Amino acid sequence: MTTPPAAPKGVARPRTNWRVLLALAAIVAMIFVGLGAFDQLVSSVAVYLHLPGADLTTITAGPLPRDYWTRFVLNIFLVLLFLFLVPVRVKGSWQAHGTYAGFMVSLFAEMYGFPLTVYFLASAGYASEPGFVRYVFLYGQVVGSPIVIAGIILIYKGWKEVAFKRGTVLITDGIYKMVRHPQYLGFLLVTLGELIVWPTIPTIVLWPVLVFLYYRQGKREEAVLSEKFGEQFTEYAKKTPRFLPKIRLPRNPFRPRGGERRPS
Repeated sequence: MTTPPAAPKGVARPRTNWRVLLALAAIVAMIFVGLGAFDQLVSSVAVYLHLPGADLTTITAGPLPRDYWTRFVLNIFLVLLFLFLVPVRVKGSWQAHGTYAGFMVSLFAEMYGFPLTVYFLASAGYASEPGFVRYVFLYGQVVGSPIVIAGIILIYKGWKEVAFKRGTVLITDGIYKMVRHPQYLGFLLVTLGELIVWPTIPTIVLWPVLVFLYYRQGKREEAVLSEKFGEQFTEYAKKTPRFLPKIRLPRNPFRPRGGERRPS
């Protein structure tokens, strides 16, 4: 058996581009998370349309999911995989990301493991499992799932711009024309949507903390970018909002411009 010939001197062997592979892994994780939210939305729409197998009376007759720990582990793996592969403009965002991970762990633990919040409220006389399931299918998934999907799209659009340019240029293209921190806004929308879909006591407590941490991280990031890019970042920040995009209302064609007066 012959051995393959050695590469000639001076010729570099092809290297595995780990950044590309990790980016693809992050995209796959994001797709699965998005499909989960889309599936929730579809199941609620099926209830509204009275499709076969989607009868709300039958759905609410059963108990909430319990002891699906394999599903819990899989969802946490996908969420953490995407989270830790999401590029950031500057380092130091892991305090906020760590709280995001804690939010998701507490959410999926109750969604697939044991519904502790529902059990606690039911014991206090405020909620029951059929009532909670009814809320999830009639309201939670219909309102929350589109918010989750919108957040994932924002994270992806921000990720796409940052992934291979981090630290080299000030990114102001694409989604960064609308807001300065689309990824942080995306994370907040994802968690808000999940909170609406399946509200729990830990996630209700953690979401305002997430808002504060991502807002603080955004300001810290801007201080670094301002120091690095100077006047270029200052001009960019003047015309681009931090988190909430500007909503331009259509001009009223019948409204006079400036000091003009239309003849009566």
